[in-house]
Parts: sequence; structure tokens; C-alpha cells
Amino acid sequence: MYHRKYLCLFLIPLFLIMTWSCAGPQKVDIKEGIFEGERTPKTLAILPFENNSVTDPEKYQPLSKGLSAMLITDLNQSQKALKVIERNKIAAILKEIALSQTGSVDESTAIRAGKILGAQSIAFGSFIVLGGSVRIDTRIINVETSELIMAESITGSSNAFLQLERDLAKKIANSLNVAFKPKTTATSSNIDAALYFSRGVDAFDKGNRTEATRLFQQCIDLDPSYKRQVDNIQGLS
Repeated sequence: MYHRKYLCLFLIPLFLIMTWSCAGPQKVDIKEGIFEGERTPKTLAILPFENNSVTDPEKYQPLSKGLSAMLITDLNQSQKALKVIERNKIAAILKEIALSQTGSVDESTAIRAGKILGAQSIAFGSFIVLGGSVRIDTRIINVETSELIMAESITGSSNAFLQLERDLAKKIANSLNVAFKPKTTATSSNIDAALYFSRGVDAFDKGNRTEATRLFQQCIDLDPSYKRQVDNIQGLS
């Protein structure tokens, strides 16, 4: 009996050691920013950007919604590591807290929206178009802790708006430790392509699909690089 007791005391720790060895230590996938075997993606919400343009502000107002739509489409390419909340859910929450018209978002309001959306992080900011230049200011906040994750300003030519958006998407991905590799290459086209796309998004959201299709086609005619963006809005990708 004593022999059995000592044998059990020896075998149980040995079994636990062998089990742990077979399972191996948990590995971290640095490229994707998540643990192997623990594929819960990080959750990000991107709010519409505030339009601070002084010259022709009405002309550039559609970019408020259009820029966030572009970022959502591009960052959704990091599907394994990052989940970006859908535009329609964000729009519903913004309507609920009366932000859809003003487009003005402060930190406390952004955090409130993020909590309602169930996002871990929330991105918001502003842009200004002045002459041939565009500046985009962006902040990312940890919804739970209110910690500032990222604060970036990027400036470039209005003739390279899509490339500016891609640069911003990359900065956002890097700040969240996820990989970002766009499937298409941005081209140099005037800002009109971005405006047609943004106006198309607004028409689509209002249920005017005929007008949206017309505007999207004008966008693609000016810059075919927007096709994936358009397809995503129309549910074709």
C-alpha cells in the first residue's frame, strides 16, 4: 500500500510535466499582435472626421464620412488581428447621441460611443483642406482606460488623398500592433475622386442607390484605385 502511495506521488507530477511539455508554451504572433490559439481580434471603431476646412467647407464636408469609410475598408484587411466595427452600427450610435449632424467629437463623447459599440479602441479626428494641401489629425483612445494610444498628424497634397489615407491606415495599424498590407496601390489623382466617393457614400446611406451608383462611377472613372472601396460600400467585396 505504501509503495502505491509513493508511486502515485511520483507519477502525478510527472504526468503534469509531460502534459505541459506537449502543450508547449503559448506563442505570440508578433506580426498579427495576438496569441496563437487565442484568435480574438482587437476591436476598433472609427468615427467620422470633423471638417475644419475654412475655404469651401460645404464642398469638403462629404469627406467627413468618406475618410472614415476608406479607413474601415482598408483596415478590415487585417481581419485576423483587428475587427473594425461596421459603418452602419457607428451611424446608428452617432444618431442616438446626436453627433451625426455636427460631426464634432470630443474625447468623452468618443469614449461614450466606443463603450456603446463594444469597441476596445476608438479613432476620431479632423481634417482641413487648404489650397492644394490636406492635413489629417487623428487620435486613438483606449475605451476602457481612456489612455491615449495614438496622436498623429499627416499632411500631403490633395492630389494624393488616397495615399494619405493609406499612410494614416498604416499608422493606425502600427499603433495597435497589427499588420497592414493594402491589396491595391494608391495612385495620384485630384481630390475630386475622393469627393465623388464620399458623396456616393452619403447618397448610399440615405437610400438613394441610383445617385450613389452614378457618383461611384464618376469616382472610379477618375481613379480606378477606389474600386475596392466602392465595392465594399455596395456589398460586393
